[in-house]
Amino acid sequence: MKKIATLFITSLLCMAAQAQGLGPAHARVNGTPIKKQAVTLGQLQERGLVRKAARKATDEKPITAAPEGRLLDNMYVNSHSFGLGWGSAYTQVVDGGLGGVVEGKDGYVYVKGPISQAYVWALGTPWVKCKKLAADTIEMITPQIYAIDAGDPYYVQRMTYDQAGDTYVVDSTKSGIKFTWKNDTLRQVDDCLVGFADATGSWFYMGDYGIVYTVNPDKPVSINKDQTQGIDTSLVKVTHIASPEKLDSTTTTMVNAYAVVDIDDEMVGNTIYVDHLEDGLPNALIKINANASTMNLEVPSGQYLGVDENYNSHIYALTGNAYVDSAGTTKYFNYNKTSKLTLNFSAEGDSIFAPYPASLIINCGRNNLYIVKEYVAPLMEEVNDEPMTPANPVFSIDDVTRSTRFDVLKFTIPTVDVDGNDLNTNNLYYCIYYNDAVYTFTPALYTGLKTDMTEIPYGFSDSNYDIFLSGGQHTIYFYDKNWTKLGVQSIYRGGGQERKSAVVWVDSTTGIESVTGAARTVKRVSYYDLQGRQVSSQATGLVIERIDYTDGSNTTSKVVK
Repeated sequence: MKKIATLFITSLLCMAAQAQGLGPAHARVNGTPIKKQAVTLGQLQERGLVRKAARKATDEKPITAAPEGRLLDNMYVNSHSFGLGWGSAYTQVVDGGLGGVVEGKDGYVYVKGPISQAYVWALGTPWVKCKKLAADTIEMITPQIYAIDAGDPYYVQRMTYDQAGDTYVVDSTKSGIKFTWKNDTLRQVDDCLVGFADATGSWFYMGDYGIVYTVNPDKPVSINKDQTQGIDTSLVKVTHIASPEKLDSTTTTMVNAYAVVDIDDEMVGNTIYVDHLEDGLPNALIKINANASTMNLEVPSGQYLGVDENYNSHIYALTGNAYVDSAGTTKYFNYNKTSKLTLNFSAEGDSIFAPYPASLIINCGRNNLYIVKEYVAPLMEEVNDEPMTPANPVFSIDDVTRSTRFDVLKFTIPTVDVDGNDLNTNNLYYCIYYNDAVYTFTPALYTGLKTDMTEIPYGFSDSNYDIFLSGGQHTIYFYDKNWTKLGVQSIYRGGGQERKSAVVWVDSTTGIESVTGAARTVKRVSYYDLQGRQVSSQATGLVIERIDYTDGSNTTSKVVK
């Protein structure tokens, strides 16, 4: 799979080069879904990665809330689009994007988010007003305010291609863009770009054409059971190929598996359910069905997981056979799609696996391959859910950047316990201490949150990217600046217990980092030989000393007696 880092321009471009490289003729074809970025369009301009927008004072505001009327939300969008990357423009065939339509009580029709790639730079998904014409035809009113970013207004414009200038320009012959709205299907009629432009009408590298919105009939998988039945839950480790560069390299993902059981704890039916296959939809399930005639398990392709707003897309689980492809010197997995993934039992019967090239693909849309996550040659085995004490976070005064409006905190939450064993990141959390007290993140200050949060899941990102994980490092834009001490603590829930790391502190007045933990009471001390067998406390020589505490944590060390 092509990685975003290899597709986006990695060095700063001079403004002249940008002007040449951002035209439609130079736009690269994007084959990878792009996650909502942690910076805004205005910040791109400040960094010199794109030209400055025209400034204009305006009282206009985009329509951000659904107007009153008959609402069809989370529709399935297909289109051809232009988008803006880090210093480069791209084209993408959108399949499974998100959109909506409201038949307004005021007699207008409103279309949600017709510029499909605007989400990348947190420009929102506003409702664009359309007037009704004859029969089933509606006309999108242009120009119309679409977004305000860093005080700069941006508009929806009817745009046509200027071949001489290699750009899109506002159509000087007519305004408005015609669509048909019939049988709950929106279809663009006019052959033009629904373009994103600044206050002067200059194209700002985004827009769509050939737009179609349809109702998505697919529903997320749910567990079917009656009131007399229960659910058995198991922790499962999925091992899969890590890189197309080296097919014997592996990585792991921890998931939960569920089975419906009766009052005697016997499995009911022939289906197990698995979640945590997509980071943005951790609770979304897929079904794995037993095939009695072949004595193996099958994952049907095309299962619907739900909506992931980080990718502005409907997410599906597809299946395919992988092969190693390349773009220049970069290798990636490509796929021939299949109707199902067949999982075989190991000879020992303790795991299930699909040999290479069989793969499970988590994808934006049901048709074209825009891959969010891939499981090439997956092997699934049940593991014990054990209590584990997480290793201390990595956090220092050098990881704090102070500014006028907010401070930026960067830290690392290790995904291992104090003994170096892998943790299930689905059960790993962290909290922030603010002047000796656990800090509560609120929607009033962090508008990308829906509820108050004190314990933050390891992989969590809010919708505004004030809190996010990237490249193994956590970042928080911290707006409460009246602090003298900040701390980070890891929390792990496993084996029916909750265990915490020490709190790693930084002090703004002294610049000194420190580590503190709650006082612990020793419950017992035991000794083991180097083969792991328990021995008497009177044993001599080199032994392993284990100290268990009343809070459930423990420490081990080698001692000579």
